[in-house]
Amino acid sequence: MENIGLSKEIMKVLFVAYHDPAVMDLASGTDYFYYRAICENGFNVKIIKNLVVPPIFLERCVARMYQRTGKRYIKFNMTTAWKASQATNKAVNEWKPDLVFAIAHFPFVFYNEKVPCVYRIDSTCYGEETSWPRAGWFALRVNMWQEKRAQRHCLRILTASEWSKNILETVYKVPAQHIRFIASPSALPFHVIPKNIDIPESKKLTEPIRLLLVGRDFRRKGIDIGIDIVRKLNKAGIRAELTICGIQKPPDEYVRFVGPYKKDDSDQLEKYVSLYREAHFLIHPALFEPAGIVPSEAAAFGTPTITNDVGGLATTVKNGETGIVLPRGSPAEAYVQKIIELVGNPDVYYTLCRKARDRYERELNWEYAGKWLAENLCEVIFEHRAAEGKT
Repeated sequence: MENIGLSKEIMKVLFVAYHDPAVMDLASGTDYFYYRAICENGFNVKIIKNLVVPPIFLERCVARMYQRTGKRYIKFNMTTAWKASQATNKAVNEWKPDLVFAIAHFPFVFYNEKVPCVYRIDSTCYGEETSWPRAGWFALRVNMWQEKRAQRHCLRILTASEWSKNILETVYKVPAQHIRFIASPSALPFHVIPKNIDIPESKKLTEPIRLLLVGRDFRRKGIDIGIDIVRKLNKAGIRAELTICGIQKPPDEYVRFVGPYKKDDSDQLEKYVSLYREAHFLIHPALFEPAGIVPSEAAAFGTPTITNDVGGLATTVKNGETGIVLPRGSPAEAYVQKIIELVGNPDVYYTLCRKARDRYERELNWEYAGKWLAENLCEVIFEHRAAEGKT
């Protein structure tokens, strides 16, 4: 679907923000890039934000009691869901948009207007809990109850992987025609992405082999596995170094820790992108990842990712194209074996680098993702009008 008619009519989108969409560094820039994409594709956008409110006394008491079990309480307290939904209802009634868009389900839990809704998620609460348990039975049931109520009001749910789409269909019973998925695009500004890359020159396979791991959650992101990988490579006779971006710690043997860097600071942004530029491989041995943005950022620099099939990573990283997707839960030895194979076969490695960059240019960028988003929003608006007999 192309040129769906935005030039003939300026459609109004109410953007219900979870994080401030003016700040690139919040939540990996998700709200920022979605907001910009909607604006740049010709919609008239109004933002409502700051809708997450403190829990009332009773909610605080229940949360404290629940947390004694060692589990994480519900994602959005009911006060937030109620007040955010009422604020959304009020804004819809006053501004009369063609569509409401949010990057979370909480504004739609108690939504009661007739304007069609779209929300975007990386993962459902069910998908997250079954992959990386933290909430426990009670909190999961409340989270899912909220999600299901919100889904009733949405003509489209946008998600970041086939894994998440399958859960929406099979567990939440969302009709397939109401779901769309797209791999998470790079969250780097266009001006820092090189227009052309000389792969054999920029990715020359000379030792030390430079590995990069980007993440802040030591356990979930598999940082301990990454350290084991670089140690085993050196033990196997491949001189290698690992840079871990996202946490600060004293340097370890073969390992340095840098960042986190702020993307809205030009000097820090340059330091950040230089890591992708210089790396031979991005390793992403996460134990759980709902989508994954960093493999798309790496692909922009022709840097392939080696990861495993958890959560949405097999959508963000296409096996044999933007990198290697190992079986879920693969040990450090499996990563080491793949790296040794690729280092020993430069032509295969350079082909993988080129394919990674090609996929970035085709679909892992915000020009493509923005058009995809605009088409989906227009589809929803036209479907709703047809159902209401207004076309």
